Amino acid sequence: MSTVAVPTRAVSHRTGLDRVIRTVVEPEAEGVDRNGTFPRAAVKALGGLLGMTMSRNVGGRGCGLAEASDVVERVARVCGSTATVLQSHFAAVAALDRLGDRALRTSIAAGGHLSTVAVFGPGAHFVVPAGTATTRRGDVVDLRDRKCGVTSAGEADSYVWSSSPLAATGTTTLWLVPGNAPGLLVPENRRGIGLRGNAATTVWADPAHVPADCLLGKDGQAFDAVVHQVLPWHVLLGAAVALGLMHGAIDTVAPHATTSDLVHMRLRADAVRVLRDDALAATAWEPDRARRKLCQLIVHAPEALRTVTDRAMTIAPTEAAVERRFRDARALCAQPPTADAYVEFTARAEPGRQPPTRPHA
Repeated sequence: MSTVAVPTRAVSHRTGLDRVIRTVVEPEAEGVDRNGTFPRAAVKALGGLLGMTMSRNVGGRGCGLAEASDVVERVARVCGSTATVLQSHFAAVAALDRLGDRALRTSIAAGGHLSTVAVFGPGAHFVVPAGTATTRRGDVVDLRDRKCGVTSAGEADSYVWSSSPLAATGTTTLWLVPGNAPGLLVPENRRGIGLRGNAATTVWADPAHVPADCLLGKDGQAFDAVVHQVLPWHVLLGAAVALGLMHGAIDTVAPHATTSDLVHMRLRADAVRVLRDDALAATAWEPDRARRKLCQLIVHAPEALRTVTDRAMTIAPTEAAVERRFRDARALCAQPPTADAYVEFTARAEPGRQPPTRPHA
């Protein structure tokens, strides 16, 4: 099986991570799902890892996607909700490490700040913000929009939020929206079929009032940060969640499964790992190929996840841990951006692509 090697700096924290998973994340997972409660104890226990991908010059560990994927997958083996909270946080930090001020970056590096991404809208134009940003007063900006599938909604300390430009040309501006920003509306009942503890929902800014200095980077120039930083991290870490859910299901049903069942499920998971590792390598070393590789991953990972958890349910339908992963799998597959939306987004970006024409009668 082909894998991307995890650097030594990631391996060094695995002992501590495994202890937290064993003593906090795993024991809490069933209650998080049953009650639909945010995994605060798990996030607090994992706090030292929230800053692992932040740059070393502000106190972070300087870890990259491979290390973050390793952490997210290990957590997802026991709790999908906690893993998706980490997924969205690390995707947000990918932008904040480049665009945030030093005080914010230092706080994240110390594990004292949980962030999340609020950059996805509905449909194939999911990364092009439909919302607006207008100056309300000299030092306050009004943001109007709705963001789909925002994880940790109402729980995160901040949102990396996209809007149309305030005054400049371009397509996208990023803001650091405080979690308690006035006018930010988070539905109270956020429980779904699966991933019931990750507090994922649609968040409305109607409008949200934020200080003008919450601007991340330059007005109108954040599209590249979303497409080349936030989106790859979100997709690749989503694949890590899928791998963790698959292996968690496989481990649970292994005592009851036939050799044939186990081989089929493991082959499905192995195929996703190969695609994930290929996309990881392309993102790091061949950015021109990365979008196509990410597209392959986001198409095949949900299919494999559904197949593995379906099979696990037929083997052990009364196992609560299997049923939970079955539901978590469905919720993860519906998380934006969906495979269909990402494929359309990739197709639109293909060089030389011609608009479709209707066939002659």
